[in-house]
Amino acid sequence: MKPEESVAIWEAFCDQLKSAGKILQRDDLELNDFDQVEGLRYLARLTRAGLNTFTELTGPKHPLFTTQPYMVKMGLDNPDNYYVGASIKPEFDYRIRGNRGTIHYLGFAAQSQNFAKHTNENEKITGGAGHLHDAELELDADGNFEIIASQREHSGNWLRLAPDSSQVLCRQTFIDRSKEQPAVLEIECLQANEPIKHLDPRRFGGQLMGAAMYAEGTAGWFGNWVADMAEHAPPNTFYLPPAENHRAVGGDPNVRIYLGRWQLADDEALTITLTPPECDYWNFQLGNIWAESLDYRFRPVYTNSGHAKTNSDGTVTLVVSAKDPGHGNWMDTAGHSHGTMCVRWVRANEPPQPECSVTRV
Repeated sequence: MKPEESVAIWEAFCDQLKSAGKILQRDDLELNDFDQVEGLRYLARLTRAGLNTFTELTGPKHPLFTTQPYMVKMGLDNPDNYYVGASIKPEFDYRIRGNRGTIHYLGFAAQSQNFAKHTNENEKITGGAGHLHDAELELDADGNFEIIASQREHSGNWLRLAPDSSQVLCRQTFIDRSKEQPAVLEIECLQANEPIKHLDPRRFGGQLMGAAMYAEGTAGWFGNWVADMAEHAPPNTFYLPPAENHRAVGGDPNVRIYLGRWQLADDEALTITLTPPECDYWNFQLGNIWAESLDYRFRPVYTNSGHAKTNSDGTVTLVVSAKDPGHGNWMDTAGHSHGTMCVRWVRANEPPQPECSVTRV
């Protein structure tokens, strides 16, 4: 590759990346000064994720399970989840080997969510195909398992691929990170009949462009998702998306999630009352206007069924406010005046509606 060619590729990448900044001008997200700064960091994080995803590709015949880079967040990411994914092509068959570990919940999904496609209005994100969960897995006495991921049906543990599947995603959910171990996983392509190739100069320009399109497409897709929340419920309340919509955008069919946008003054508190049904797990979390989870490393911004304090009648009361009111289930707004929020129910027969009220602190 000649110097002028590589310079042109880099400049094209930079020009494409510039267009991601238009998310910072959206009126339907009601952005304030603090949101703008977080938006810049969000775009930087998405760019890092895009570069990690596209420029470090090992190819569909040599996939690896990898995590997102540190602190990359999107789509109301669950603070209790450990996400790993591997890029695949559906015309191939894959074997996944692993050990169940002791993590509370384990689920595999065949996904077709290429957010880079969102830069083209004619391309649609079609969500998930097959799903396979820990309760369905055949395990040996030591917790080991083997899964075949393919379009053709397979006996035993089978993860169905669709003609447009591009990723195998594994969601793992902790109730207590200090006591649980995630699954150990590896994946191989059954048609891998050649060694991995060196970096291809003919393809790398497209990979670099894909990273920029990923940042732009992800920001735009989730910007639309957050804006749409306002169409379904007023601030400081929740709504339940239809199950088919949840699955169409790649959601786990075992999970029902109530969504909402919150908005509070410094002297206001949002009280949320939950009546947990019989279920494997539930959580509540706060997010910013970009649908990133708030900084759970340092602030009490989420809780789950293993940690929340329960009332004598079995209900759970959560209080969201800027200052600690002395409540056991206080959720800190962490310097934000508005944002997103959700309640997840996992394997619940009937996901009950959270009850909400706003009062002065």
